[in-house]
Amino acid sequence: MLAAVFVAAGSNSALAQAGCDNPEEIEALDKKIRETYPKLATRKQAIDAGKTFLEKYGACEAPKEFADWLKAQMPKWEESVAKRDAAEKLGALFARFDGGISGSKYDDVYSAGKELLAAEPENVHVMIPLGLIGLSESYKKNFKYNDDALRYAKLAIDKLKAGAAPKVRDGKPVLNKEGKPAYSTWDFSKEEAIDELTYAIAYINFYAKSDKKTALPIYYELSQSNGKFKGDPRVYGAVGDFYFEEATKIRKEIPPMIEKQKALATDEEKLKMDAEIEAKIALFNGYAERAMDAFGRAHKLAPSSTPAEKTYKDNIYKAIEDLYKWRFEKETGINEYIASTITKPFPNPMSEVKPVSDPKPATTTTNTTSSTPAATKPATNGKTAVTTKP
Repeated sequence: MLAAVFVAAGSNSALAQAGCDNPEEIEALDKKIRETYPKLATRKQAIDAGKTFLEKYGACEAPKEFADWLKAQMPKWEESVAKRDAAEKLGALFARFDGGISGSKYDDVYSAGKELLAAEPENVHVMIPLGLIGLSESYKKNFKYNDDALRYAKLAIDKLKAGAAPKVRDGKPVLNKEGKPAYSTWDFSKEEAIDELTYAIAYINFYAKSDKKTALPIYYELSQSNGKFKGDPRVYGAVGDFYFEEATKIRKEIPPMIEKQKALATDEEKLKMDAEIEAKIALFNGYAERAMDAFGRAHKLAPSSTPAEKTYKDNIYKAIEDLYKWRFEKETGINEYIASTITKPFPNPMSEVKPVSDPKPATTTTNTTSSTPAATKPATNGKTAVTTKP
């Protein structure tokens, strides 16, 4: 048995030596490796040739010194080639990303941006456009990117507040026109980027997703900030829209209550209903005054140098006029009322809207000049309430 083992070992050794007996290929591979490894552009060829060399001749005696050197170099070469390939891939992705922005090809921006962030998860300069494109498209009634925009806008704000690095060129921070460190394609300052992204979150939630309760505290945050949106009429106009919608709903609930009261059989029932109507009217008053406050600020801030701007400003004033007539049952004194109202602190829209009750008039009055009852204070004779109509 021992004799058989030694015979077998000798046979394997002979076979191994026979496999090393190919000096022409050894020399050819050696040459190719030495010629191609110095340049990064051809180093992949050196890696492929090196793998072949080590697989076939790595255990041979004659090229042992070269094989040992090659074994030590291969991991370094593979790492350098991997970095080059990754850089080339990133370069192609950035080209697609930037080209998508400049060419308004936003599918490309989002698909390339997601891959870029998978490779560079801290790259806030990619996140910012992804957070803002959804806003600009929402203006056009294209809501395709809204969910992505909200996610990336929040992520970018978190990164910016945590101290994300500004853009760098040639090892130095890039400065914008104001001399501040620049962020994103549009060279925002950090504060500008946060403001823009915050507004995007508010607008998309309010108008695109009809999630007004999420948007309202964000609009209020912008109104209390030191950024440009503190003086943007759209911030206050959105809050005014919310109050106007709520006031209109409440106002429509009042006439049916009055009709129901008329049909009640006893004075006791009518008095109880009278209190319910007065409470509903007081709540309408509270919402109407909040709406006029917000719209008044929006109207004051709104420019009117272009037809579109003038239309926006005029529409705001028309809403104020309607609210004022509903609330006070008169047309005079609107400008004075608004001028006085907006000198006070802007109410937080998340705070409770308190009902506003007016003193009861001494006599009952009716006016049938309009088929739509106004949500105004009830005139009462102590038993039933009858609202006046504008």
